[in-house]
Amino acid sequence: MSTMFESSNYFVRIKNKSGHLKITIWNNSGDKLLSDFLGPDPASQFWNKVESLTDDILIKDLKEKIAVL
Repeated sequence: MSTMFESSNYFVRIKNKSGHLKITIWNNSGDKLLSDFLGPDPASQFWNKVESLTDDILIKDLKEKIAVL
């Protein structure tokens, strides 16, 4: 299952691969900024990467989308 959405100046795909969420983020020019799994152990590292590459609006929207999956 995949979910795609637009937030701020970014496009995001959340893909369930064998029970793990893979998050891919592109900027509004179509450049891929991040493609990584959201795992239980390195979760803080994942969110730190997202925070450094995007903005607060995207982080809020992404967390909301993940919560309902």
